[in-house]
Amino acid sequence: MTKSSLTIPALIVVFGGGLAYWVISNRDTTPVGLTVQSTVRGQELGEDEDGNTYNYQFHTGTWRESDSSLPVTSDSDSKPLLVIYKNGEPISGQVVEASDWDNVDENALGLLKNQKQVMEEYGIDTSQVDAEVEALEGQTAEAESIFGPTMTLQSHFIW
Repeated sequence: MTKSSLTIPALIVVFGGGLAYWVISNRDTTPVGLTVQSTVRGQELGEDEDGNTYNYQFHTGTWRESDSSLPVTSDSDSKPLLVIYKNGEPISGQVVEASDWDNVDENALGLLKNQKQVMEEYGIDTSQVDAEVEALEGQTAEAESIFGPTMTLQSHFIW
């Protein structure tokens, strides 16, 4: 029979060793920076007042800003990782919906608004994008006003 005075310390040592193994094995080993599996597409954004050039690219892969931050991961082309580059170095990454950034006729306005938002965030001149957004919004307003105001019988008819 074992002595009861050794049982509790032995259980504490075994439990502590198991806990240490579990913590070490579940440690995040994602490298800091950008790990790219594939590149979908990208585009230039412009320059800020200091002359830094910005562009963005869509990747599948992982972005981790620092050792103390959580990694952001994208595994599909429908939800890619939007990575912002400053002078060729990645500075920001987030997962976005690819459909919000597709340049198709029915989404051209949404694409320009997304680009404008990113440009404003990094201090890039948005005057050219503003003009394009205003032109597209003007076309939309003209298309809606072709038929004029619609009047219903109930609200405008005098009985």
